[in-house]
Amino acid sequence: MTDEDKFPKVVSSPHYHIWTDALHARALAHQAQNKWDRGTYVRWTITTSWTVLEMACEEALQTNGIGRRFRENLDRAVAQLGLVRIDWGSGTWQKIAELLRIRRELVHINPSQAALFMETNTAETAIMTIRDAIKDIYARAGKIGPPWVEDDYDRGWDKEQGSGAHLTAIHAGADPDSPDVIKIGYVYKDREFISSVCPPDTDPESKLTDLIQSVRVPISRVRAYRGQTLIVDRELPMRGT
Repeated sequence: MTDEDKFPKVVSSPHYHIWTDALHARALAHQAQNKWDRGTYVRWTITTSWTVLEMACEEALQTNGIGRRFRENLDRAVAQLGLVRIDWGSGTWQKIAELLRIRRELVHINPSQAALFMETNTAETAIMTIRDAIKDIYARAGKIGPPWVEDDYDRGWDKEQGSGAHLTAIHAGADPDSPDVIKIGYVYKDREFISSVCPPDTDPESKLTDLIQSVRVPISRVRAYRGQTLIVDRELPMRGT
């Protein structure tokens, strides 16, 4: 993933929300300074990403309750729809079967010391395997997979977040004191910043879209003013706010 992709993300669905939780847990596993914290974040990655898999399977197959007896219920749902059966003995679904074993040990059985202190590569494997399984189940159902499953980045503990300057760009033909000037702003950590001052004929919606796509910190709102009058005030479900 390039630097341009590593911006805060607008989370638009419960599925994506939980997926970003799993990505965050994996990032923290990489950043952990001791085996205790690392084990915690690896376990969090596994259990959270598994929840996303169950949600995705239920959505793709339009059925409920798959998670209670995952393999049996998933096989039944696939068969009822007349889809190609899942091969649990090879490829992605063999890896899912192993991940299910690990998850059951963590959630339903007294976990071993080895399970409590798993290495970071187990979190990596969980994310990659869950992603492949989600893509497979949607494709198996003849549907397009959700775009959020391609998201593979989280900042973790971002020490640089908030350290940058908040600048205001005044565009040609814009008078900041004019009652008709368009001002584009955002709210970051409960403070409002004006990012650009534009001529009166500027479309505020396009400027707000540009701002959301380019912002490098997690912001909670975007706003547009005509002079001193607020004309747009939009809350953003952006991770990190």
